[in-house]
Amino acid sequence: MSSKKQSFLKGAAILAVAGIISKALGAVYRIPLGRIIGSEGMAYYQTAYDLYVWMLTISAYSIPIAISKLVSEKIELHRRDEAHKIFKVAVALIAFLGVAVSAVLFFNARELAELLKNPGAYLAVLCVAPAIFTVSLSGAFRGYFQGMQNMTPSAVSQVTEQLARVVFGFALALLFLPLGYKAAAGGAVFGTTVAGLTSFLTLIFIYRRKRSEVWDSIRLQKGPRMESTLSILKKIIVFSVPITIGGSIMPVMNVLDTFIVMDRLQAGGFTVDHATRLFGQLKGMAGAFINLPQIFTISLAASLVPAISESVARHDHDSIRRKSELAIRISLIIGLPAAFGLFILADPIMQLMYPAETASLGVALRYLSMAVIFLTLVQTMTGILQGMGKERIPVVNMIIGALVKVVVSYLLTSIPAVNIRGAALGTVAGYAVSAILNMAAIMKYQKSGMLITRIVIKPAMATAAMVAAAYFSYLGLFALTGRNSISTLISMAFAAGVYGIALILIKGVTKEELEMAPGGKRLSVMLKKRGLL
Repeated sequence: MSSKKQSFLKGAAILAVAGIISKALGAVYRIPLGRIIGSEGMAYYQTAYDLYVWMLTISAYSIPIAISKLVSEKIELHRRDEAHKIFKVAVALIAFLGVAVSAVLFFNARELAELLKNPGAYLAVLCVAPAIFTVSLSGAFRGYFQGMQNMTPSAVSQVTEQLARVVFGFALALLFLPLGYKAAAGGAVFGTTVAGLTSFLTLIFIYRRKRSEVWDSIRLQKGPRMESTLSILKKIIVFSVPITIGGSIMPVMNVLDTFIVMDRLQAGGFTVDHATRLFGQLKGMAGAFINLPQIFTISLAASLVPAISESVARHDHDSIRRKSELAIRISLIIGLPAAFGLFILADPIMQLMYPAETASLGVALRYLSMAVIFLTLVQTMTGILQGMGKERIPVVNMIIGALVKVVVSYLLTSIPAVNIRGAALGTVAGYAVSAILNMAAIMKYQKSGMLITRIVIKPAMATAAMVAAAYFSYLGLFALTGRNSISTLISMAFAAGVYGIALILIKGVTKEELEMAPGGKRLSVMLKKRGLL
């Protein structure tokens, strides 16, 4: 592999572009899927998918992060031979875990679906189980490449994975639709299994093409004595266990949502069918929009771990502070407008995407929208803390947030007048608590005197201008045309333009941040000449 490293911002940008493509493909997939199988089918799909994500977290979430961190440290010490050995040991471990966890999910599919009070999801759970093994192996390769701060292979495999998920998932959903929503949901989620295999084969292909380069670099950086396999295994496990626990919290929160929403809605007097549809609206439809802004912050967090680990190894505290502050600013630049944009245009967006659904769909999105701000911050700050070697802190903070979520959701969802809003508010409260605690920990351990107002105020000002633009442009366009689709699309584009212009005019974006965007370098030169940057 080339010894030339990508900067953490460039690496994040590469993963972000891949994430944008992947999420765009996912949106193309989910919207027609939701229209065809409706909120009931989406409830089955989402139940299976949430279980899959949880089980995947157990087998494959933390080990790639450990590979990334340990490989990065070895390369910094000019020991590529040890870095490659870490990779080989991790692949063996992750393959074993992948097989075991896939088997657990497959052979207990019916019991798990019934436990979550959604027995109709049984077939979908069965169909997604094999994906855990192949996706786990893909994670090991991604961690290795990311440890070398080469994000391109991860980006390519991410796109091929999502392409396969869209093509096969949608085709299988249509194929099995005549057999009912349960079978259609099973077909849709089986696309994830095919996608995992596609991603793994993509990474194997890239690795084999780079194999001679890998071995050349190993020969150049080969030391007299290598660390033992047992020692490497111990390091991976010690680093991974707390991250696995922490990484499991979000998936557990999602699985708990299934149980709590279904159970408490029925306790509030809703029928099983009505509760299923409301759950599908919240998780399968509104939840998809909440996840879109994560495109960049997930990529940013993955790039932060090796970048900050490298600065920690050099004891470069100023670099750690600068990278952390920049990452948090970027999260807010993305999260604030996304959250308030979804809030102000919740009903029009949902009417545009799912015209056959009831008005409660817009309500679900409006109440869930504020979670975007805290979710993007939690992901970014978790990457910062992991890179600093404080991986246990976000685990504890996420557990506290999860407990808050459970309590709020449980108490509010069974109130008939609140119903699905209770689950949405629980999600917002849980992520908010975790984000606040993570920020306090970063400020404590970096001793940086980070000014929150300096980070927040300009993105907030630009967001306020965007909200006004979105609200009034939609009202004016709808009064003029009487058509929701045209009014929504134009007002969204107009509001996004206003946000970008406002951010530049108030100098709320730095040259470094702007240059990460496609075509940003040219734009930054132009703006600098005009004194706007």
